[in-house]
Order: sequence, then C-alpha cells, then structure tokens
Amino acid sequence: MPRTLPQPETVEIETADGVVLRCRRYRRPGARAIVCGHGQASCGYEFDLPLAGFRLSETLYDLGYEVWLMNFRGAGHAPWRSDEGGWRHSGDELGALDLPAVIDRVVEETGHAPFYFGHSYGGMALYAYLQGAVMERGSITVTRDDEVARERNSKIAGGLTAGSPLAMSDDAPDWRERLRRHPWAQSLMRKVERYLIRRSKTRPVIQIGRLSLRVGFRHPLLARLVMYSPLMKVYMRPEQMGFEACGLFGTWAGGDVTCVHLAQTVQTVRKGELTTLEIEGQETLSYEEGMSKITAPLAAAAGEKDFMRPEDIKEKVLGAVSSENTLFLPIKGCGHIDMLFHIPLAEIADWLEWAAAERR
Repeated sequence: MPRTLPQPETVEIETADGVVLRCRRYRRPGARAIVCGHGQASCGYEFDLPLAGFRLSETLYDLGYEVWLMNFRGAGHAPWRSDEGGWRHSGDELGALDLPAVIDRVVEETGHAPFYFGHSYGGMALYAYLQGAVMERGSITVTRDDEVARERNSKIAGGLTAGSPLAMSDDAPDWRERLRRHPWAQSLMRKVERYLIRRSKTRPVIQIGRLSLRVGFRHPLLARLVMYSPLMKVYMRPEQMGFEACGLFGTWAGGDVTCVHLAQTVQTVRKGELTTLEIEGQETLSYEEGMSKITAPLAAAAGEKDFMRPEDIKEKVLGAVSSENTLFLPIKGCGHIDMLFHIPLAEIADWLEWAAAERR
C-alpha cells in the first residue's frame, strides 16, 4: 500500500495545571482537523497501528482531514508520550483540563473548529468538556460552567464517540444489571475503590502500557495468542480483527493507568453512571445531568457485542443532549475495541460535514 501520510510532527501543549501533553500531528494545510482521543489504559496508537487497514489516522487523512492524535496525561510511548503530572489524576482531568488545552491549540493552529473522534473514555471526556466541566489549578473539585460550555460547543464542529456510555438505562435489567446491583457486588466494588485510593498514595500508577510494550516486543507470538484468545471477548471480538492486528493492538495501543482513574471507573460501574471522583466529605458532580449543555452535532457508535449496552448510549447520551443533529451507529457483530475498525468513517465524515454546515 502506498504511503499517503506525511511525516508526523510531535506538538507539545501545556494544560492549565502545567502538564505537558504530546500530540502527533499529520499536517494538511488549509484542511479542517480531526482530533482523536483514546480510551482508558490505552494511548494514541489506537488510531495509528502500524498495519494496513488498521491505521485510522491514514483513513481520516485520506478523507481530507488534518489529523491530531492525542495522548492524555500519562499516556503514550517515548518520544510521543505525555507527562503524567504526578500520576494521581482521575478521568475528570481529561475533560476539564486536557481537552480544553488541545482543542484551543488546534483551533489556533488551523483556524477551524475541529471534529473530535473519541473512543471509550476518550468519548466520555468529550461529554465532560462540552458540558463545561472545569477544575481550578491545584484543586480536585469539578464544577460546571454554562458560559464555558457554550464557548466549548462553538469550538467543536462535531463529535463522534465510540463505546462511550454515561449511564445505564432504568428499564428491566438483564443479568449484568442484576449482578451489578447485587449487595455483594456493590460491597466488593466499594472495597476495590478504597484499595485503589489507598494504593495511589504509594504506588499511583499501574504500568499496563509499559508491560504491553515489553511483552509485545520480546514475545510477539505470545501477545498475539493472548489478544486473540477467548479471554479477550469481553474486551474485544478477536475474530473481527484477525491474529496480527490483535497482537499489534495489544503491543502498541496499551497505556499506563492511574489507580485513581481506575477507582473512578469501578465507581461508575457501581453507581451505574459517570460522576466525578467520589471523595469523602465532597459532593460529586453527575455528568449525566449535564448532557443538556451539549449543542454541538454528535454521532455515537456502539458495538452490538460490547460489554455495555448500545441502548444505554442511544438513550442516555444522544437522548439527553440538546444538539439538533445526532446520529446513532450500532456496529454489528463488534465489541469494545474492534468496533473502531468497522465504523464507516467516510459516511460519518459526510454526516459531520452536513451537520456542521446546518449549524452555521
């Protein structure tokens, strides 16, 4: 396959709390940019795998966009790795601090409001960003600012999220919901959260990314076997990617994760909705309750075989925003990771361009 991408540039961007993020930029002068944000325990290589057919950056560039691949704080591999800022961040910082810095820089550099493509927590960070989540420097408290929300929505031409829920539906629960609500499961999750918060004081980072690189480069066959095995079916549908792509994803796309962020994820499952990190003596902020602040065009993809229900994304995300243009995309036969490589990006790009034009 002939190479269509230019040589990437590494762009350093400082957040309001002083953390340096590093983005990979595939420059296309005069074009609108599309910013890609990865999921938890992953990195920007989600969108830049070194394999034909699985390099989403190339697909997006061929569609006519300048491509910016984010590494949220602490994510990535040298030399394309963002600083960690102390390794005690939760997911709140991603939407309240990281995305504002990157989007502002992209607008400044290109002169256009970009599109945004977020996978998993990368999409959830977009929800927090667009509803005006803010954090003061040196504070762990998150607040919501209506004026900030209006300004941020004007800076995004449109968004696409993939596998990015906010809350679970209230209708008759399936077996997963019954298990989640069981008192024993609730008690266990609380204990896990407390353990992770305690651990964060002495060992704040879980080195998933570094482990995946070490194993993947030293034992590539083992990486392929693990990622292609039935054990991964909760996380991805290996048959939808193939043996080689599974191994490369497991090697390149892994990212370190903080104990605090992982605790917030467990908290989300326990509560059935995404809120700010629960801290004793401090009121939490429900991100579900702020979705009406979102007015930018929004498309949401959901894998039909994902561990989260597509209906929850359709109802609790698209059904809650104030945007006049929304689009739901069930991706047949796919799970949480493999859906990325089956999203009809050309069709979505056409829809996003149309929705952005309608908005003007």
